[in-house]
Amino acid sequence: VQAAASFELIVTIIAVIGLVIFAGSALPDFHWDNLTKNALPNGWTGAFAALPFAIWFFLAIEGVANVAEETVNPQRNVLIGFGSAILTLVILCILTFTASVGIGGWEVIVFPEPGAEMSDSPLPLAMAHSLGQSHILYKVVAFIGLFGLVASFHGIILAAGRATFEFGRVGFAPRMLGTVHQNFRTPANALLVNMLIGIVALLTGKTGEIITIACFGALSLYIISMISLLVLRKNEPHLARPFKVPLYPLSPTIALVIAGIAFVAITIYNPYLALIYFGILVLTFIWFRLSYKENT
Repeated sequence: VQAAASFELIVTIIAVIGLVIFAGSALPDFHWDNLTKNALPNGWTGAFAALPFAIWFFLAIEGVANVAEETVNPQRNVLIGFGSAILTLVILCILTFTASVGIGGWEVIVFPEPGAEMSDSPLPLAMAHSLGQSHILYKVVAFIGLFGLVASFHGIILAAGRATFEFGRVGFAPRMLGTVHQNFRTPANALLVNMLIGIVALLTGKTGEIITIACFGALSLYIISMISLLVLRKNEPHLARPFKVPLYPLSPTIALVIAGIAFVAITIYNPYLALIYFGILVLTFIWFRLSYKENT
């Protein structure tokens, strides 16, 4: 886990450097008017439909908690990890969004040419509009962008592997997923299973749909976590709590409301994907109940 976390830190730093280079090259061409150029072409309906991609900026931040057992002095260092991660994401989110949209409006980073099909590579389009595809910084940012993908997927696999390992260890998933590699002392089986799932998902080519389904899962986690926190604090007020929630109960209540609104909005504008997600939930819940009975 230490080696995986160290690798994650290195590729993340490289990816952050790439975003800073991008912002530094794009901001000289920034104009405030471009941020509101042809705003809301589909009205607020389009804004709500785009929520999954806004959530994707911060998706999997909760993965920090999955490595608490591997952390020295977790009561202090997990909080530092969460705080620094959120601060970094907020700064980079604002910087990247304003730098990319501000050079020519949102259409410049969505359509390679007027009337062309939508692209899923906004930063290269922004760089091409600002500097041209032959510029050395265009090639540098495009290359470093790969490190961003590696950092994102590696971090998600690391956190998902740990969660899958816990399910296997307590018997809610096949026991083989809850074993540790004899030599490397890592949840190798859980990591491999998540890696294979990720590869299959990528090979489908349905990036937008995968992002939306992932956001359904993340929002479900946020909603259940906030409800659990509020209920547990009420029913068990005297439990030892090494972690203190800032501005309780205001902050978890606000988080619950935002997550609930986002979940409803995404469901309304993505009914087919919502059916797929709820179908997955039903199947896994049935499997969980059967597995639970067998293990008890």
